[in-house]
Amino acid sequence: MFSHPLAGTDLAIGLAAFLLLWYVVGIQINRRRGITLMRQVRDSIQPFGGTATIRWFGRSAFRVEAEKLASPFVRLDISVVLEPRETFFLWAAGRLRGRRDWLVACATLTGRVACSFEVYHPARRGAFQVASEIRSKGWRQEPFTGRPPLLCAALGADGQALAREVMNILARFDVWRVGLHPEAPHLTISHPVPATQTQKTLPIFSTLPDVARSVLSRGSGH
Repeated sequence: MFSHPLAGTDLAIGLAAFLLLWYVVGIQINRRRGITLMRQVRDSIQPFGGTATIRWFGRSAFRVEAEKLASPFVRLDISVVLEPRETFFLWAAGRLRGRRDWLVACATLTGRVACSFEVYHPARRGAFQVASEIRSKGWRQEPFTGRPPLLCAALGADGQALAREVMNILARFDVWRVGLHPEAPHLTISHPVPATQTQKTLPIFSTLPDVARSVLSRGSGH
C-alpha cells in the first residue's frame, strides 16, 4: 500500500541527486572550458600587439578589451559566454535551440567605413536585437544566397556587395552575425566556438585582418 508514495519519493531523491551531481560536474567543465577559451583568445590577439584587459563575469562569461593595436585595428572587444552546463534543464533547453559557447568580437578599425550591412541567423543569440535595429533603419532583409538560414539587410547595393565579399572571406566559419556600421565599433562578428576547437589560437582571429582590409578598401574608394 506504500509502494506508490515510496516510488515517488525515490524518484524525487534520484532526480535531486542527479541534478546535484550534474551541477558539480558542470561547474568543473565550465571552469576548465572558460580557462581554455580565455587562453585561446589571449593567444589569438597577441599578433595584433597593444595591451589587453580580461574581466570575468561569474563563472560562465568573460570579456577581453584590447587597445593600441596594430593596423587595421584600433581596438578589439571580445565577449565569451559559455553554455549553462551546471544547470541541466537550462543546458538541455539551450541545446535544443542551438545554444553553444558563444564568442562576439567587436572591432574598431583604423580607417573610414563607408558601407553598412547586417548578416545574421534569425534563430540564434542576439537575433532579436539585430532584427529590431534593421526594422528601425527601414532596411529590407532577404535570405543570404548560399548560406541558409542566414538573412541579410544592407544600406544600398554597395552594402550588399560588401556583405557578400566579407561572407566569402568567412565562408568556412559558422557565423551567427556579421555586422558593419560607420560608427565604432565598426565590425561585429558573432559565432559559436565548438569544444572540438582545441588548437592554441582560434581561427576566426587570423581571418579578422582580411575582413578589416576588405572593409577599409571600400571606404578608401569613396
